[in-house]
Amino acid sequence: MVKNTKRKTRAAILPLPGDPFLFTYWLKMFDEVWGKDVDKLYVYLNSSVEKEVVDYIRDLCNARPKINFQYNDKQIEHGDAINRALDIVEEELVMLIEDDGFIFKPGIVDHCFTILESGQAEIVGSKRRSCSNEIFDAAKKKFDLDYSGLGDQGPNFWPNFFFCSRQLLLSTDRHFGARAWSKFEKIEALDYEVEGLEGMVVAGDTFVNTSLQLRNMVPEKYIHYVNQYHAHPSDLDHALKNMWLFDGVAPWVHIGSLSSGIGGLLKDDENRVLARRSIDPPAGETILGNRPNTAMEEDEYERRVQIWHRAWSYCLPLIDSEDKIKEFHILYGIAIDRVVKDFGLSWKQINQRQLAYESRLGL
Repeated sequence: MVKNTKRKTRAAILPLPGDPFLFTYWLKMFDEVWGKDVDKLYVYLNSSVEKEVVDYIRDLCNARPKINFQYNDKQIEHGDAINRALDIVEEELVMLIEDDGFIFKPGIVDHCFTILESGQAEIVGSKRRSCSNEIFDAAKKKFDLDYSGLGDQGPNFWPNFFFCSRQLLLSTDRHFGARAWSKFEKIEALDYEVEGLEGMVVAGDTFVNTSLQLRNMVPEKYIHYVNQYHAHPSDLDHALKNMWLFDGVAPWVHIGSLSSGIGGLLKDDENRVLARRSIDPPAGETILGNRPNTAMEEDEYERRVQIWHRAWSYCLPLIDSEDKIKEFHILYGIAIDRVVKDFGLSWKQINQRQLAYESRLGL
C-alpha cells in the first residue's frame, strides 16, 4: 500500500441498464465496502424500463448523498453512457464500474486510486482482448506487448474496475463504445491501415477504441495491471481447486453478461422483455430462445441465474406489499423460474454456486 500521498478527488461512473434488484444488491457492497473511498458516484440509468422501476432506482440514489443520478428513458450504447456521465464529472480521478462488478473486500478501491495519486501509474486496469485478430496483432507489434500467461490477455482494458484521471479520458476522442474499421481505414492509435483480409470485419468491443488511444498516450511502465476476476462457467470447479476467483486474494468479481436478464431473457407472461414491458406489445406464447446445447452452455446460464436470483432474494424482505415495485419483483421471480425450467437448468447446481459465492466471497 502506498502511503504519504496527497488524496485527489475521486469519482465512480456506473452506466445502469435498469435492473432494480441487481442494483439494490450492488448498492449493498457500495454502502458497506467501498463507497467511502469515492467522493461521488455517477449513476447513468439508461433504460425503457417502466416508471415504477425508474422511481424505485431514483429513490435509492436520492437516499445516498454521494450519488448523482441521471436518467435517459431509452437504452443507449454502453460507451455513450460513459461519455454522457463523464460530461458532468467534476472530480480529478475516475473509476469505471458496471452493475455486475461486485467489490467485496474493503481497501482495494482506495489502493487503486492511491497508485494514481502517488504517480506510480496513470492507469490501473485489467487486460482484455475483445477485438479482431488484426487489432490484436497490430497492437502487439506497436506497443511491444506480451500476451503470454493465463487468463484474458490483450491490448485493451475492461471498462470495469478501471482507474485513471478524468483528464486522460477527456484526452481521447471520447468514442468509448464498440466500433468497427473499414478496409484501408487507418487506426490512428496503432498507425495501422486495416487490411480487412478475406472480408473479415475488423472491430473492437466497448472501450477497445479508447484502450488503444490510451496505450498510445501512456507508456507501459505507467500502467498498473489488476486481475479482473471475471466469473466463469467453471466457477464450481474453480472453488473446489481454490483457483481464479476463489484464490483467496480476489477483492472483487466481474460476473459478466447480467444485462441479458431484464434486457432479454427475463420476460413476463405475455413474452415481453421486462425492461420493455411498457413499450412492447404482448408477443403471444413465451419463447425464450435456444436451449443450451452443451454442459458449458448450461453452466453459463446457471452462472447468470445464480446472481439474478440472489439479487431477487435479497430484495424480498426489503419490498413492502404496498410498494409500486412489488409487481415487478413478482414478475422477475417468475421469469427466473421460467428460464430455469425452459432451459433445463438445475436448481441444485444454482444453489451450489450461490453457496460457494456466499461462503468463499461473502456474496
